[in-house]
Amino acid sequence: MLFSGFMPQNCYTLVFVTECERKGRSFNFAVEHHDGYMGFFPPGGVLDAYTPEGYANATLTVHASVFESAVDRLFPEIPESVLKHGAGMRIDVAKQIQLRSLLKTVMQGVEDSSGPLMDEAVRRQLEADLLDAFLSALRDGCESLLPKSSLRTGGRLKRLKQARDYLSEHLHTSLPITALCGELGMSKRGVELMFQDALGIGPNAFIRHQRLHRVRRALKTAPQVAGAVKEIALAWGFWHLGHFSQEYRKLFGESPSSTLYRNVPVASTKAIS
Repeated sequence: MLFSGFMPQNCYTLVFVTECERKGRSFNFAVEHHDGYMGFFPPGGVLDAYTPEGYANATLTVHASVFESAVDRLFPEIPESVLKHGAGMRIDVAKQIQLRSLLKTVMQGVEDSSGPLMDEAVRRQLEADLLDAFLSALRDGCESLLPKSSLRTGGRLKRLKQARDYLSEHLHTSLPITALCGELGMSKRGVELMFQDALGIGPNAFIRHQRLHRVRRALKTAPQVAGAVKEIALAWGFWHLGHFSQEYRKLFGESPSSTLYRNVPVASTKAIS
């Protein structure tokens, strides 16, 4: 799966990868990752990643004022570059065990509707324990921040990001792959292998997926009127509406019209995260 977007504007976000047997890729941090890695995102940080089948994570989102207070107490020496721009890092096995144990306790409490989490004082203590555990893991990871995996991997991911940025800027156009090859200075075969190796799909499939995501984004804010689905699909280059509907349902698990008729009107939307 490809994920892209922005983290909440008023929160810090810590993502601990609990399961990931095959390597995933964090394009914004230019690292490959698997289970035991942590991604740290400042407010409004960019999320741009590929995760393989079987991926799972535990995410902690903390209001900026609460997080900064905890950092002053537990990790005042946090690198300024990490605090401002985020980072991806490998967590020591001992810290992983501690964090996984606490996460297991949380899940058990959530699943037990009559358990100790019914007590507000217990919940508050568990929140504090979780923040301390994530910060401890972050501190450990910052002590040995990964290099960009290797010069080869970092260069390849940088080239792939360049390709993805270029395609994103030209999604509205009928873009031949040869144009992308010229932009990157690579052969068609080289571009196809790069996408297949990093994302598991070719460049044409990537373009199709990105256009489907843009359609979905438009449907979520479009007026709920007859013909809206057709108009948006055509605007994003889907000329065969039957094939478009099939691809849309396969990717998102629902029909385009279902997305349209449960959207939130733009006027009532106060924030987008």
